[in-house]
Amino acid sequence: MIPFAEFRAKAHYDLVGVVPLSAYADVPAQENPLSLFPGAKSVVVLGQHIRRGRFRAMEEGSLWTGVARWLTGMDGVVRAIEREGYECVPFAPVDAPKMPRRAVHMDLCRPNSYRIAVEYAAVAAGLGEIGYHGMFMSEQYGIRQSLGLLVTDMPIEPGPGVPAGRKPICDLCMECVKCCPLSAISATDRGTVSCQGQTMAVGAINALSCQACPNGVSGDSKYFAGAEELHFEVENNQVKGESSSRFLGGSLPNRLAASCGRACIAHFEATHDTGYRLPFRIREPWGFRPDQAKEQ
Repeated sequence: MIPFAEFRAKAHYDLVGVVPLSAYADVPAQENPLSLFPGAKSVVVLGQHIRRGRFRAMEEGSLWTGVARWLTGMDGVVRAIEREGYECVPFAPVDAPKMPRRAVHMDLCRPNSYRIAVEYAAVAAGLGEIGYHGMFMSEQYGIRQSLGLLVTDMPIEPGPGVPAGRKPICDLCMECVKCCPLSAISATDRGTVSCQGQTMAVGAINALSCQACPNGVSGDSKYFAGAEELHFEVENNQVKGESSSRFLGGSLPNRLAASCGRACIAHFEATHDTGYRLPFRIREPWGFRPDQAKEQ
């Protein structure tokens, strides 16, 4: 088995984690990354630090640019693993067009029908936690990282694991709630996400409000890390829950650069030393509702 420290040194990513396979012992095949590669021995999570300047134009309201929350390809690590004689399947939760609508073998899931929570894997590996807003947070960068997942037949020691005595990364400041112009995140209605002995509070989220948000969201996939009881959709003025996955809700867009994400960045940097000379938030935050009347 490859020692975790040795693998992390070769990976050359800001965040590297290997999930204990016990974390997937009771996870259904549709949600299990091991289903992607029968015979796999390791599930690897990688994280790349997103530079703060990627959020600057959105914070100022001057330029709408997407901030990627998923890593795709991860070619350097894939090549390094395969040079050692092993195979590696990279995964990102994005939709692929023109895939078969049935399984290619009777004992497998339909291609690209998997609902695998990359954030859950990152938490299970000990890289961080899910914040109140439902986004993954690390101790080093808060929400400012892109995540990717690899499944390989290379046997790698799990790590780094949750450090003993680590304090919660999300301090439940509720800035994400206060700064959302659409009141999409509830301050009082919440549930919990449990993973490898960690229990995290996550606020109830109105997904349709997020989808309509003009304050920095971008679409990239239909996945959301959390529990189904925390994710809500509105239909005929009724709130309904989605129960397609234990760890995923669905239909939430990429909110890293949205009002809630930028509020989290501002608070995280006000309470952590990130090395920047100036604070992230230098003026009052802006915010629009999609139903606001246009200026004359």
